[in-house]
Amino acid sequence: MPADPAVAHVEFAEGRIAYRLLGDTGPPVVLLHGGGLDNSTLTWGRLARELAVDHRVHSPDLPKHGGSRPWRALADQRALEDLVPRLLDHWALPSATLIGLSLGATTAIGAALRHPERVDRLVLASSGGIQDRVPGAGRHELAWLALRTPLSRLITRSQTAATLARHVRGFPFADDVPAEERDRLVAGVVAEHRAKRDGHMFSDWNRVEIGFRRMRTDHRPELHRIACPTLVLHGAADTVVPVRYAREAASLIPGARLVVVEGASHSAPMDHPTEVGAAVREFLDDTRDALPAG
Repeated sequence: MPADPAVAHVEFAEGRIAYRLLGDTGPPVVLLHGGGLDNSTLTWGRLARELAVDHRVHSPDLPKHGGSRPWRALADQRALEDLVPRLLDHWALPSATLIGLSLGATTAIGAALRHPERVDRLVLASSGGIQDRVPGAGRHELAWLALRTPLSRLITRSQTAATLARHVRGFPFADDVPAEERDRLVAGVVAEHRAKRDGHMFSDWNRVEIGFRRMRTDHRPELHRIACPTLVLHGAADTVVPVRYAREAASLIPGARLVVVEGASHSAPMDHPTEVGAAVREFLDDTRDALPAG
């Protein structure tokens, strides 16, 4: 298994993006992590090492996450979509496969819709951007209010290492996730919170895209335009984006493959990494012939 790579950086006008490169040969893959208390190594560290055996893996920290600080602009849906081709240009990649979780998945969808020539394949894990409201009676309006008042900062500052550890250890981990892997996730989430404690642990996407009555970004009316091979991967126990939305999204994307991971949450790559890795690997192997020559 490849060793953990060194962190590299690229400077844009808005600020710094940190990233890791793994693998020397094979098709290029870009891994896009989720929002909030997340970064590339938390979501994708294990999968990145597994794919690097026969892929060139590019794993950036999205703006205001991990090592991608400072970032002096909003990192909303449009900004993240536009960041994808800018990173591909920096890496001298004409196109690549995009694998995203939640925030990373809605970013990948937007990039595929706006820059289809740059996206070879899509893996959409626990995707955001495929629902009209935060699920639950009254929860959408409460989320909208909390994100636009000092309550969001109070929530951020009220989290302690102990409460965050209890939260992470409460994930519905598969039996084969070892204790040291769970400890690594706890330490990573606590460190990410520490870096954000004076601001918001909520991503810009949450604060911008959760509108007063509904989500500002809902890709469903445009999903029929996605032309590349697509895997929709979702946890059956996801309460953030209930699995019915993933089923609908898969039905709207021409030829999309749907894999529902039983017992997995919104953080499926963390709590069920073996099943997620196997599904991603099978999809990439099966669709390799669809990649552009060269």
